[in-house]
Amino acid sequence: MSVLYFLVLVGVLVTIHEFGHFVAAKLLDFKVTRFSLGFGQPLVRVRGKETEYQLALFPLGGYVRILGEEHTDDISAADSHRAFGRKPLWQRLIVVFAGPAANFLLPVVIYFVAFAGHTELPAAVIGDVVAGSPAQQAGFEPGDVIVSVNGESVRYWEEVEVAVDGGAGKPLAFRLRRRGTELEREVVPVVYSFDRGDGERSNEGWIGITQAPYPPQVGVLDSDSPAGRAGFRTGDIIASIDGREVTTWTDLRRALAGQPRRLTVTFLRARKIDGLGIRLFDPNQASLVTEQELDADGKPHTVHGLYPIDRIVDRVAPDSPAARAGLRPGDLLTSIDGEPIHHWLTLERRLRSQPERPFAITWRRMGQSDEVASTITQVWHRGTDEYGHRINRLVFGAHPNFYRGHGKMIAIDGRMTYAISKSVERTLEAIEVMATGLGSVLRGKSPSEELGGPIMMFQVAAVSGRQGWESLFLMIALVSISVGLINLLPIPVLDGGLVLLFFVEAVSGKPLSNRVRDRITWVGLAVVGLITVLALRNDVVRYIM
Repeated sequence: MSVLYFLVLVGVLVTIHEFGHFVAAKLLDFKVTRFSLGFGQPLVRVRGKETEYQLALFPLGGYVRILGEEHTDDISAADSHRAFGRKPLWQRLIVVFAGPAANFLLPVVIYFVAFAGHTELPAAVIGDVVAGSPAQQAGFEPGDVIVSVNGESVRYWEEVEVAVDGGAGKPLAFRLRRRGTELEREVVPVVYSFDRGDGERSNEGWIGITQAPYPPQVGVLDSDSPAGRAGFRTGDIIASIDGREVTTWTDLRRALAGQPRRLTVTFLRARKIDGLGIRLFDPNQASLVTEQELDADGKPHTVHGLYPIDRIVDRVAPDSPAARAGLRPGDLLTSIDGEPIHHWLTLERRLRSQPERPFAITWRRMGQSDEVASTITQVWHRGTDEYGHRINRLVFGAHPNFYRGHGKMIAIDGRMTYAISKSVERTLEAIEVMATGLGSVLRGKSPSEELGGPIMMFQVAAVSGRQGWESLFLMIALVSISVGLINLLPIPVLDGGLVLLFFVEAVSGKPLSNRVRDRITWVGLAVVGLITVLALRNDVVRYIM
């Protein structure tokens, strides 16, 4: 099947690029003498009215032959007005640009099909609010419907994210709907700066709201705590307290607050089914008696012994920064640089925003009352992803294991309009990212080892194909953009090289001589040959050696 996936990828890319040239030439009345998919010995050849169509032996490429492109072409008087060199410059430019344009249009079509299949999107409804966050301080609550941000109506969660990112560090006016009543809240997003992966950094805003609620799944650290004596275990999911449903961690935190008292708690406990690889959740009920203790400042607070499970370490990678600092599975993370850790996702945000600096992290260990403190500095590990691409991965080393929940969904208003706008937006974003990456390689800011050849394309096609046809065509969309960008490089024999020759001819006021054109073509072939050799060398090092 890997060979089939590879042939589909290459066949689609070659066909769409050459078809762009072909259609533009036909529409502008150029005489097309041959349309070839592949190079070398023809395998299949069909003769049309004036164009020869063929499938050749080597599928890595193709070409459209137009009368007059070669100075050896025999041009009759009847066809002279249809020869390539006799056409106006603007028409020749359209034909040349049509190939890369087709490569950029293909992703729009693929993304449109993907987005058109969506019927729902995450709604602009708050699933949960992080304790101590700007949103909690401003009075946001789980279940609030976000109606508008700074006067702009919002319907989907992605619109909220865009508004928060765009307003990072500035006051944002939120209009909320809560149980039929509309409220006004103002909040200033905290600014976090992240490495985009291309050496540049981008700012993101954060106010501490999530679309998916934090489920009330608990961790128990001390068997002698109220929760431990009541029989709770790490991984239990609270369903209700004193008959009142609990659906989020915020619900649970509120239900447990207040004066010490006896609570009737209904919860679910997972039970593994041997041989089937699944878990069933059995309902249970327990009596939890909360207690009162004094904190370091002598103020009383209620103690119950239940913690968010995502603050409890589930596994630690050997020889990682977390392992060297002494973290172990079962430890409860409590603070980072003196600030309380309320959820693992907020910890991740802090770690990602400053990857090079040391962090002072504290945690509690099961059965111990004193906190452990250590300084942890993340490290970069160089490796490869499933496609064989070299990547730098930031490693902390400690990982949680928790269920992230699902937020409210809402029907898309105007699916076709949404699909069109998102497909164009996604294509433009991909073009920007890939153009930046290609520019970095050409300027020497990124290693030339990132270039790949046919073996890399085979690997990419095989991995994507095994994930499903949708994944394969989404990968085709990205590779198509790459092909379009490469063909725009000002290298003779590529489309960009032809544009460069047209520019020279326009400036000089006369066409280049056949001798000069031949020399330029040989230079272009030499450059393309060097790039091909480098790509093949990278393929051998990456996948064979």
